[in-house]
Amino acid sequence: MTKHEGSTTTARIHADTHHLLIKESKRLGLTAVEYVDAAVSYFGVRGLNPVEIEAREGALIMQDIKRLGDRIFGYMQEQERGLFVIMLEEMIRSRVTTDRVLRLQEVILSTFQDDDLRKNKDKIKTLRAQNDEAINGQLKIIFDSAKEIAPGKLKKKE
Repeated sequence: MTKHEGSTTTARIHADTHHLLIKESKRLGLTAVEYVDAAVSYFGVRGLNPVEIEAREGALIMQDIKRLGDRIFGYMQEQERGLFVIMLEEMIRSRVTTDRVLRLQEVILSTFQDDDLRKNKDKIKTLRAQNDEAINGQLKIIFDSAKEIAPGKLKKKE
């Protein structure tokens, strides 16, 4: 018996269909009841009309497309996670480097006498302004180039 143990019923089918049923069930090592149960379950579970071949094939194709889309979406998410990790590592590296440089600057400045600091105060302000301007310029270049090659945008031809 099949997994649907219990009572059975009788159904009428055409002689040609019965011949095909017997042939295919033997080929697959199934009983005729198991074969019919599986075929009916296949169409019923999927909500397919077994008479409309084109609709059935279309539905199967749509299922395959959905599965492929899900796989592609999963792949894209994995790629994004990898990219984000790389970006995060670079941001952390940059932050640590900046903190170390600032700490080194504090140590160096702490070795100067007050008179030396007062004399060089204008130079320090000028250097800080130049440094801020250079940082802002570099950030603009980086952000502008990132926008040009962002996902979904075409790369410019060189």
